Amino acid sequence: MLLKDKRKNAMWVVLSGCCLLVLMLAVGAVSAAPKQVSGAKGGDCAACHGKDKVLTDSHPATRDMQWKDCQACHTEGKMSLVGKMPGSHRHQLSGVNCAACHGKGTPEPLAMETCVSCHGATAKLAEKTAKVKPSNPHTSPHYGTELDCNLCHKQHAKNENYCAQCHKFDFKVP
Repeated sequence: MLLKDKRKNAMWVVLSGCCLLVLMLAVGAVSAAPKQVSGAKGGDCAACHGKDKVLTDSHPATRDMQWKDCQACHTEGKMSLVGKMPGSHRHQLSGVNCAACHGKGTPEPLAMETCVSCHGATAKLAEKTAKVKPSNPHTSPHYGTELDCNLCHKQHAKNENYCAQCHKFDFKVP
């Protein structure tokens, strides 16, 4: 009976420790993430990032910038923004705020239909990227043109080349 009680107590200690660890990680992750601010303008980094340093001191003020202003310096090559910032930033800088896609209330993950309602049908998008090398990223022998946009184009995280999980296609996802 004593051995059974010790095992039961040990199990509760381990379970409690795991719960505490998960809680600590969750609190840390929430506090480290940028806060979502209703009505924040695209170039107002501090509205979401607070006092966290986002850009270098030599970078021009972004408070009133739009995406086209960013493109004046960040076009191609070393200073390109391709793959360097989440899609939500580009949307905000283009005047598309959170509510435009998520609606009001608690943001939920978006269905691909929301993306194509603005960006157009996936077949048309595949036509626009037909000359991308080594292979058109918007058409696939596995998924055709219907691979969910969110698998590559992350809005709140770094974009990723979904196909690179199995293949060696070396292109950056904008």
